[in-house]
Amino acid sequence: MMDKEQPNFLFDDKQTKKIMRKAKLWSTIKIVGITILITPIIIVVLLYSLRHASINSAQEVMDDIHLFNEISTPNVQISNQLYDYNLFGGKITTTTYKVLGEQHRPYIWQPLNSDYSLFGKLTQNYISSPIQFEGSESLAETSQLERFNEYTGDREMFFYHPKISYDVYKDSISELQQLEENTLVELAISFDTAYHFDEIKNKLPSGVQADWWWVDAFTNDIMAFLEKDQSTIRATSPFIYGFQSEQSKPIAQRSLNNEVDSFVQHIELLRKSKNFKWETNQVYQALVGKDGKLESDDIKIIGAVVSGTPEQLMLLKDQPYIKASTFGVISNRK
Repeated sequence: MMDKEQPNFLFDDKQTKKIMRKAKLWSTIKIVGITILITPIIIVVLLYSLRHASINSAQEVMDDIHLFNEISTPNVQISNQLYDYNLFGGKITTTTYKVLGEQHRPYIWQPLNSDYSLFGKLTQNYISSPIQFEGSESLAETSQLERFNEYTGDREMFFYHPKISYDVYKDSISELQQLEENTLVELAISFDTAYHFDEIKNKLPSGVQADWWWVDAFTNDIMAFLEKDQSTIRATSPFIYGFQSEQSKPIAQRSLNNEVDSFVQHIELLRKSKNFKWETNQVYQALVGKDGKLESDDIKIIGAVVSGTPEQLMLLKDQPYIKASTFGVISNRK
């Protein structure tokens, strides 16, 4: 017989369901409450993390753009870089200028606009196209027609590769005497052959400022393409590489490092970066020696950008190592 004093733990179905509903309600309330409290924190942390990642990516991309500018873009230097980030990447505006003459007169050049992803990859570079006013039935002649920068309206320089035999060569040096004395001129000069850096640097007259040195960094495939139509190489070409001359920098900004060594170092750094890998590997393949290593002795110079007054640049007239010359910026703002 059951003890009468023993409590009765038997519940009917209605009581059980009522208790379960109450427990489930409180559980739901707790979950909702915790979610309401935690969600804003998670959102804030997520937004902060995305913002931080986007800003870091912007800095990485700007560094890569700066490095690539060091091995390309004849006589174009970076003055400033600004980024406008969002949670998934952003935009970068790189402002640039050219150097004219021994006083290092800055000449404002076109900005470079770029898009980048959250992961530090360039997704798009907005590259301008030069303006050409006339054409020709001959591809060889068309490649030598004057082109003008769409942003500034100035002449765009172009070069002649010494391994290509052209029917016609421009000689802008002979036109210098037609310019006013107070003019500052940018001039692209193409050499008759490839030279070691020290050799060609010593050939230039002391009164002529070299701003940028053109390196022979063309693969066999690209050379075959250029030779087919006697193509000149525009300063805006994606296949033109070289390095800034220390002479074109103000004395306070000059480095003691050898310019050729710096050029090699910049290539090696870019090969490890997230951006410009294809371009840099093309340069590396074109320059690397038979030992499979890229060294300073592998670098040969086939042209340069010089600037100064017409009188100074006339010192280049009849120099036997200069095969051709073309005008770039001509400014009377001396």
